[in-house]
Amino acid sequence: MRAVTDAVAGMLRAAGVAGVFDFAPSAMLCAEPAVVRWSGFSRESRQDGEERGTASVEMLVVREKDAEARDAAFACEAAVRSSGRSEWNAEGSGVRILGIDTDAPTFRERDSSGRSVWAFTARLTVAREI
Repeated sequence: MRAVTDAVAGMLRAAGVAGVFDFAPSAMLCAEPAVVRWSGFSRESRQDGEERGTASVEMLVVREKDAEARDAAFACEAAVRSSGRSEWNAEGSGVRILGIDTDAPTFRERDSSGRSVWAFTARLTVAREI
């Protein structure tokens, strides 16, 4: 659901995070990105005209130094967790975000460029039109 990843990316941009992408860019394009990546949807109920469920979005934060990646990941997680309802939904998207829950960031790996990658998952309770 593009609307969900766009909403999470918007929350990060509103918090002042630079270099937010929905794909993992090369180091030449952006050396220190924050990547919002779709992880899936699990339907919990279906009602007339809509279905409700949980959408998962993975956030990857890439930095040259491990401590900077960790700090940036925790700042991104806090921005998503504490965002206001007005930042959650876009008109005409067909998706309403009803709630957000996040995991604490953890170290993921060093990428092929040697940069440190920290990640966390945001689970969003959503209702989408069908």
